Amino acid sequence: MSLGDDATTARSLPPGCGGIAREELEVAAAMRADGVPIEDAVEAHLFACAECRRDFDRMVARASADQGLLAEAARAAPRPARIAPDEDPDAPIAGYRLGEELHRGGQGSVFAAEQLATRRRCAVKTLLGGRFATDRERARFEREVEVVARLRHPSVVTLYESGIMRDGTPWFAMELVEGERIDAHVATGGLAPRAIARLFRDVAAAVAYAHRRGVIHRDLKPGNILVDREGTPRILDFGLARADEGDLEAAGAAATRAGEFLGTFAYAAPEQLAGDPAAVDSRCDLYALGVALFECLTGRRPYEGARTVVELAQQKQGPPQRKPRELRAGIDRDLEVIALHLLAPEPARRYDTADALVDDLERYLDGRPILAREDSLAYVVGKTLRRHWIASGAAGIFLLTIVGAAVALSVAYANAERERIRSERTLRSFQDAVASVNPEAGRGSADLTVEEFLSLIEQNAAQELASEPRVLAGVLETIGLVHIGFEDAPAAERALTRALEERMQLQVLGEASELEVAESRHNMGRLRILQGRVDEAIENYEAALDARTAALGPSDRLTLLTARHLASSLRRVKRLDEAARLYDDILARAKEAGLDLGEVAAIRNGRAFVFRERGELALALAEFEEALAAIRPMASADDWRVGRGLFNCASVEVELGRLDDALAHAVEARDILRRRKGGDATTVREAERLVERVEAARAARP
Repeated sequence: MSLGDDATTARSLPPGCGGIAREELEVAAAMRADGVPIEDAVEAHLFACAECRRDFDRMVARASADQGLLAEAARAAPRPARIAPDEDPDAPIAGYRLGEELHRGGQGSVFAAEQLATRRRCAVKTLLGGRFATDRERARFEREVEVVARLRHPSVVTLYESGIMRDGTPWFAMELVEGERIDAHVATGGLAPRAIARLFRDVAAAVAYAHRRGVIHRDLKPGNILVDREGTPRILDFGLARADEGDLEAAGAAATRAGEFLGTFAYAAPEQLAGDPAAVDSRCDLYALGVALFECLTGRRPYEGARTVVELAQQKQGPPQRKPRELRAGIDRDLEVIALHLLAPEPARRYDTADALVDDLERYLDGRPILAREDSLAYVVGKTLRRHWIASGAAGIFLLTIVGAAVALSVAYANAERERIRSERTLRSFQDAVASVNPEAGRGSADLTVEEFLSLIEQNAAQELASEPRVLAGVLETIGLVHIGFEDAPAAERALTRALEERMQLQVLGEASELEVAESRHNMGRLRILQGRVDEAIENYEAALDARTAALGPSDRLTLLTARHLASSLRRVKRLDEAARLYDDILARAKEAGLDLGEVAAIRNGRAFVFRERGELALALAEFEEALAAIRPMASADDWRVGRGLFNCASVEVELGRLDDALAHAVEARDILRRRKGGDATTVREAERLVERVEAARAARP
């Protein structure tokens, strides 16, 4: 007699809890036996309800027997679950061996464990208080089981099984994530801002997935986001999660009372701190992600120093005490805008959804304009140029005429202070747009008619900004730097000389500061180096250094930048001892100034050149290699600094006779610099000659 032929057997099966109709369970069991996925709601209920799961398993066995897959097993009476040979019959949870406690929070304890039947390592969470827990605590725990059971995402922990321990304590087994907190991962790995943005893009995608299924986490923080060994962020601990649909919402409402705070104060949105459950929606999770992103980018929380929750709540009614770019160099303005947008005190000013956050992070990573930032024309065009070089010179001229017109319009009423502020804001956006074509700052190539681009902008600026010399000087300064990046000395001199003249005249009138003139002096020093007029470069750098030291102090980043350029110039004229002392002083002040790895790498490169000039080749190569190792993690693979670093290493390796290493590094350097600066740049020709030199040396080896 098969199970499929005995109606009496079917009627004698346990009825389950009644939460799902028997007919629906039977349909789901037939689908499971046929290998067809069942509905998420049924799957979630089966994870949470041991009674229905037992009934369902028997139905699956019966359906499989009807297909002839389990005929022999179907004839046997139901037997108790098999006990693994090494299982302790008195173990707290049948089928599991519990290990060390990994974590204890307000809702429960998490233990390392092994599922004996599969030998699978996992984590087991048990309700804190066990069978003595209150009804509300048990409801929250059961809600977590149902919430996690409905989520299947690469960045969300997977639930395996749930049940009741022998002493009556609820438990569930889940995937064991071996990794570290996201903030620790960022700190120990020294991740660059773009790498951090990629991590949070993945976290935001998981949060968006949960939100689309009606699940709000309500306690997102670095401690609840682990990064596994593959570098994938994983969200865990849904103990405070709230579901916004169906029966789960009723459970969530019953488990949260008005005036009760759930979460972690530092990461809670202002509306969470108010204790009104009705005000908590998905945008609270976005606020928490904003705090975590800010913390990972800067190593600091956006709000610090509050002695009480009331003070913290008051702080969160305004913007962060300091912006990310003030706390760490190298953070892109767009990434800062994204972080601050998430931290808006009013929910309506944040992203509407986590999907919108994912979209903006992807836009940022792709170099496209982000949606959180105002769509100024210069900004959008700059981002477009950064990502897609214009196909033809004619199209470039067309677009750039619009840019020039936008600059002119933005300063049309610049006589009033309000319009002056507006014009300066436009200048900053415009500078971003123009600087995006700089091969040493942007992400383009030299395939476009950049000369036509800059020439048109310079002409428009000279005509339209004649009545705004301060804005004109800023535009010319930016254009001059791009010309330097492409090693076009005549064009750079035309722009930078005009900018310096404008600023010096404005300084006499009291309308330009010492620092603005110092910036022009510094950039003139860069131009003179490009022209080979090193003595004049030293004069400009010394003047800029004196002004920056007086205004900003000896340990300011801008002061040290000028000092580094001055040291490089001194080295070029063989004033090696002076250069070495200056480099040592800069390096000693680097930590105090908060220099990033790229800036420290530039200092080490300068020291390496001094060692090389002295004939200390081993020391020079060690410095070059350390500088390159610092740059690689924080820059793209074809960043011009990577290319230059490889060139430096190769040039010393060939002198040391390490020809194979030298050739590999020289070829890679040449290819990177070609992509960044085109075939006619001096640095590209130097790299090509180095490749030829190494190949000749290898061919001449005995």
